[in-house]
Amino acid sequence: MNSFNFKAFSIKILVFLIGIFTVQIGVGLFIQSNAGLDSYTIIMEGIGILLGITVGQANILVMTILFMIILCFAREYIRIGTFLATFITGIFLDTINQSLTVFGISDMAYIPRLLILILGCIVISIGFSILNAPELSVSPLDQMPLIIMDRTKFTYSQIRIVQDALFISTGYLLGGTLGLGTIISLFLIGPCIQITIKYIGEPIKKKLSTL
Repeated sequence: MNSFNFKAFSIKILVFLIGIFTVQIGVGLFIQSNAGLDSYTIIMEGIGILLGITVGQANILVMTILFMIILCFAREYIRIGTFLATFITGIFLDTINQSLTVFGISDMAYIPRLLILILGCIVISIGFSILNAPELSVSPLDQMPLIIMDRTKFTYSQIRIVQDALFISTGYLLGGTLGLGTIISLFLIGPCIQITIKYIGEPIKKKLSTL
């Protein structure tokens, strides 16, 4: 039986954390652009407004609830990445979001803010490709559509469309930022992830497989 490769495992954890951190840089750019949020962030912002907490704290709250649900009803989907994403993502987000305020992005003209938002989409895509490469699983929020797909006859696209519509409408009603950036993110992040997985994620995955 092969012995446990602690060095390889540690490097995979590090790559996964770098991926989460990179994604949250993109999310922070979204928030600071004040031109609309992606479906995940808008509901986190709405919950944060409702409860009087930060977006990162709302993220931890939602992730923890989903983690407990998965633990009770679909624990086979839980891996180390699921656990790390649950409790670290929100901390990274609050830290990065606060740090980005020094650049005064929200006070810029509308077009520069839209360009920054587009940059955020690209950064999120790069980060997702990096965190996906070690194959340590994904966050509970990203796991839910996969679990529903496996246990129903619905396709992933159908589930994501319903989920995104629910998140956007609920987040907006709770006070989340809805704007042109929300529409841009719906059409841009998916294709960007396809490209970054091919040119960034796959090479990283191959490199990790040789450890």
